[in-house]
Amino acid sequence: MQILQNCTANKVFPALARVEQTLSIKKSLEEAPLLRYEGTKIAVVAQIIRVIEFFLSVTGKDLDAFQIQILAGDLYEKFCNDTLDDIILMFKMARNGDFGKVYNLDNFTIMDWANKYLEMKSETRERLLRSKRKEGEKVEGKYFADLPAELQEKYAKKHAEKPQTVFEFLRPAATEALTQEKHRRDIKKQIEKEEK
Repeated sequence: MQILQNCTANKVFPALARVEQTLSIKKSLEEAPLLRYEGTKIAVVAQIIRVIEFFLSVTGKDLDAFQIQILAGDLYEKFCNDTLDDIILMFKMARNGDFGKVYNLDNFTIMDWANKYLEMKSETRERLLRSKRKEGEKVEGKYFADLPAELQEKYAKKHAEKPQTVFEFLRPAATEALTQEKHRRDIKKQIEKEEK
């Protein structure tokens, strides 16, 4: 969401009004970068604060400055695997009454909207995947080899920084069972060796 970063405070609201008119959940799924890759957490939270202030200005609602800051941090954590476009869309949908009429506005209400929005986004994602499967298209990212080369390189780089063992991916109970089985096999080999 580079457009917000280039705007001064008095130009943000008109820019946001133009941006939100072109957004959709489908577009967010297909084109927008994930929030965690938009920049540092502080910079992204500042963008989220601008979106919240825009919503408050348009609806005539009010939150204290500290509530806005806390809400922006909570939204960052909630949407870190989603996009800034999703946050803008969520507030637009709330303003349009898609989540019900707003009587009282507080952080709990807004986080409830976030849950409802993310559920809608999940349903949209599933519909898109089903339609791609019906069309016979290959679903991207199903296998590692199908990922774009850029993503494969990023994974390889991260994996090189912190190698992970198979046991890190297994649940504790499975890890314990495998460890016990290995221990049994080692004991059995030792007994067989001693018997010979």
